[in-house]
Amino acid sequence: MIIISGQTYSTIIDAAGELGVSAKTVREYIVKKIIPEPPIIQFGIRTVKHFPADYMEAARKHLEKYRDGKNLTVKKSRQTALFENLQTTK
Repeated sequence: MIIISGQTYSTIIDAAGELGVSAKTVREYIVKKIIPEPPIIQFGIRTVKHFPADYMEAARKHLEKYRDGKNLTVKKSRQTALFENLQTTK
């Protein structure tokens, strides 16, 4: 968390803690567009991504949808493999 002019802003480390992943993983999720790009604030000459509560709520929903879709694909592929195995043994 950083404080600018008395206002607190959540950093990528805070977001990673809330999502239960590393900061590197959060960056990868953003690059791969699994979660949306966070808002940016100006901090001196730097621009810093910050992760407000409303953004985190949306990011969690995107991440859940991504994980659910990924699990569905894995389940389908396992079912397909079992079906194909049954077909070849007949």
